[in-house]
Amino acid sequence: MIESRENILKINNCFSEHLIAVQNAKYKPTDQWIEGESVILDDSDVAVVLTKEQADKLNKDDRQYFLENRDEYEIKNLNKWIKGTILISSQQGEKEYLNDIGQSLADLSGNYGKLIILGDWNTPWLSQQNDYPPAREAIQFLNKKIKKTFNGGLILDSGVISEFIPHLFWLTRCNPNLPELMMTFINSKTVFGICKYGVLHLEFYDDQERKKLSKFFKDRKFQEVDSCNDPIEFDNFKGRKINI
Repeated sequence: MIESRENILKINNCFSEHLIAVQNAKYKPTDQWIEGESVILDDSDVAVVLTKEQADKLNKDDRQYFLENRDEYEIKNLNKWIKGTILISSQQGEKEYLNDIGQSLADLSGNYGKLIILGDWNTPWLSQQNDYPPAREAIQFLNKKIKKTFNGGLILDSGVISEFIPHLFWLTRCNPNLPELMMTFINSKTVFGICKYGVLHLEFYDDQERKKLSKFFKDRKFQEVDSCNDPIEFDNFKGRKINI
């Protein structure tokens, strides 16, 4: 089911507070333009030294852009972050690895409700076209469900999660301009994500849930790792394209 960003943020307070906190940390400007700094502006190849007026205008424009594009949500600090962990599947084949993650999330949906997915910024999901086969297949799959301008969120039933997750991974892996696509379940206080390396990220806001999920993934032979690297041979980022 397709939903607007506004409606998605009304569903799960813990998820929404986490997303807004990440959004503020990543995108909120900090007056980074400084008088006397040498920079290249617009499409010019020539560096200019910023005057105070130029620096002030750039900082003002950045603040305005943030205010116009951020999500409006009142954080009440009702949820306290406990800890995070990153996990990899024990499966060695590409399809088996991604299916293991997808099926695990589908099975968790039976206990925690439908899966919510939302990017941490309002960049359209299909902001990039890509001819690399796995990315092209993911784009074709999503083209049947969302418009090219869509920047909202999805709510998935358990029956479609396992099919969706591999496409989500390839979309994330091949488009570095895409925002971080965060996930949770309607009745969960854990935020999930799959990074460009195929590593499963979990951020816990409830200790009892943390223990249950840790056991769940351990029983499925997922392994905790210290950093994000390709756990199996995917493609050496052959299809990764940056929009300029």
